[in-house]
This record gives sequence, C-alpha cells and structure tokens, in this order.
Amino acid sequence: MAPDGTFFAYMRRFHAPDVQPGPYSLGPDEARHLAQVLRAQAGDSVELADGRGAVFPAEITSVGKRDVLLEVGLPACHPEPTPQLVLLVAPTKQTDRFEWFLEKACECGVTAIQPVWTARSERRVEKHDRWRRTLSEAMKQSRRAWLPTLHAATGLADALNHTADAYPNHWRGIAHCPVPEHPHWERQSMTDALPPQRDAVIAIGPEGDFTPDEIQAFEAAGFVPVTMGEHRLRTETAALFAVQAFHIVNALK
Repeated sequence: MAPDGTFFAYMRRFHAPDVQPGPYSLGPDEARHLAQVLRAQAGDSVELADGRGAVFPAEITSVGKRDVLLEVGLPACHPEPTPQLVLLVAPTKQTDRFEWFLEKACECGVTAIQPVWTARSERRVEKHDRWRRTLSEAMKQSRRAWLPTLHAATGLADALNHTADAYPNHWRGIAHCPVPEHPHWERQSMTDALPPQRDAVIAIGPEGDFTPDEIQAFEAAGFVPVTMGEHRLRTETAALFAVQAFHIVNALK
C-alpha cells in the first residue's frame, strides 16, 4: 500500500544482490526506504531482484527502524535479454547529466556500460558507487531482472583492449561528427549499419567529440563510423539515441 492509502498495481521490487530463499535481512538503505517511505508492515509482500535474472517473492516478517526481516521464497529466473548492447561512453562534465543517461539507458535496455576518458574529457571524476546506485534504482523502477554491468572508467586505449577481450564477437560502431582530416571516411546511418539480432558495442564521444587520432584508433579496432543524423547531439542524448536505435532495429528487422 502506498503512503496515501492506495494500493500499488504491482509488488514493489528491491535490489538484493546476495538474496537466497529463507530468512533474509534487507540492507539498511533498502530497509529504510521500505519502512520509512513506504510504511511497510509485517505481512506485506515484496519482490527481491538479485540483478542477475532471479526475482524472489518475499513476505515481511518484522519491521524495525534500521532493519527489515523477510521470508524469501523460490525465485522466478529470467534469461538475460538478447541481443546485448554495450555502450562505450565518455562521462559528461556535469555528473547529473551522466546519471540521467544511466537511468534512462537502464530503463531502455542497455546491457553494459564502459565509461571512458578521452583527450577532450573535461572532468575526469569517477563516481562508480553512485553511478551503480543510479542503475540499481532504474532497474527496480523499470522492473528489470538484470542489472546492467558498469565497468570501471578507464582511458581509451585500455577501453578498446577490454572491449576486444570481453566482447570479441560484437558488432562495433563509433558515432562521431564529420572529420575534415579524414574526408574519405564515410559514415553510415546507424539504423542502416546496425546488423539485426547481433550483439553490439557502440562508442559515444565526449563534449567536443573524439579527436581525429582517437577516431583512427577506433577504426583500427574494427569500429564502423556511423551517424545519428544532421543535428549535433549532446553526449547523453547521443548515447540514449544509440540504445533506442539498437532496439528499434532489432524489433523491426
């Protein structure tokens, strides 16, 4: 039941990475939200998602100020969605804009995110724990069973090496603006270039875009140059465009 006395249309879902069937104590942050914000009571039912595809039904057995105890049942297991999308993206200077992107990308179905520092990255401050909490909240809100993987932020060379090792069979695309230094490089429309029903890695540059040398490094790593149209998009807008284009292509083709 919501604080105003109305019933939720579905059971509230919480993130519990280490949950198992049987008695379970919810972590302090989730417990505080459940007890103080939602005003849950013993006997109420909730769902616990481990972020790896398992969703557990649970009944609250007791509610304290800093702890909520539950009795957890057997899970329903959801296969990992396919095809998979990995975004290699440069964090924005304003972290709230990057967190907005993380929230929306999770809701729309991204599989993994590799933050990358580039030559034109204006602010190199990683907030991994905070970013992961943003993804966790978005996973619960959108009722996803899988938490997107958030890789540690790294430089471009290391990111390209990690991508080659971790995602060797993924199609690869790099979205960038025209590069006068390389006029022979023709960029395809992203929706035309994306192969349907195939895992993909898409790279999105920083404010100011990738440098010509960085674009050449992507080309050497097997990335296909793509465009999102005639308008210049912000980093977070372009990244979300990529997520939507990926899913639209796979829904229609």
